[in-house]
Amino acid sequence: MGINQDWILDVENSLKEMGLSPVMMAHPFLDLLYLGHEKFILNLISLSHTLVPNDVLDAHTSLLKENQQMIQLWEDIWLDNKLQVLNRISSLLGRNQRIHGRKTTLATLTQQQANTFFKSYHIQGIAKAKYNYGLIYNGELVAAAGFSGLRPMKSRGPNYQSAELIRFATISGKTITGGLTKLIKHFCCLLKPNDIMSYADKDWSLGKGYQSAGFVLDSISEPSEIWLDRKSNRRYFPHRLPENFDPENYVRVFNTGNLKYLLYL
Repeated sequence: MGINQDWILDVENSLKEMGLSPVMMAHPFLDLLYLGHEKFILNLISLSHTLVPNDVLDAHTSLLKENQQMIQLWEDIWLDNKLQVLNRISSLLGRNQRIHGRKTTLATLTQQQANTFFKSYHIQGIAKAKYNYGLIYNGELVAAAGFSGLRPMKSRGPNYQSAELIRFATISGKTITGGLTKLIKHFCCLLKPNDIMSYADKDWSLGKGYQSAGFVLDSISEPSEIWLDRKSNRRYFPHRLPENFDPENYVRVFNTGNLKYLLYL
């Protein structure tokens, strides 16, 4: 499919180092990599792609009917976030060490502490949040969550307030059982929102983690157009493009949409 061979070889070799047995699958127009695990398939998308979102969504839906989840792995995401990608795959495959949330202690994090953690362990990197909290285990920060401030929702009542869970991540190789729930409960005790909303990236998630934490699916968004700066590898949504935007210096990419979840309190 015109994919960068150096990149695809790096993906395959990295997965083999994890003890997996990746195999390329036959497909008319997608580069699908079977992980040697019956439930997960990587869709490797080159920056020289000629795909449209429906190409990917149709394949995603078809594989779901066979109880297989297709994960979209873009070339720029791999090049910039290789460690985070491998950590996410390890988590999806159930290879992480499990630590129960009750064995951790809560901590308030500065924005800098949260930035450092999310840059290291979240595929989408840092994000500005008004409130950041973490979980400590044996003196080490093993999970973190970032929340927005309270936002009035007049359509739901005069005193109704909502907040957003902006980021959640755990340290490499660890799954904190009940960790997200513990962080949410801490935030709710302090701020007392009426609900918390969050988004699951359809490129990577079916939203099962949110459902386990008590969230309910509110809506599904359509795929979004994204522009990638060729020099910095930074992604921009159209409404956030720099003033000096020149299409010649960018690559048009896309995501497969988001799942919006709400936790009613």
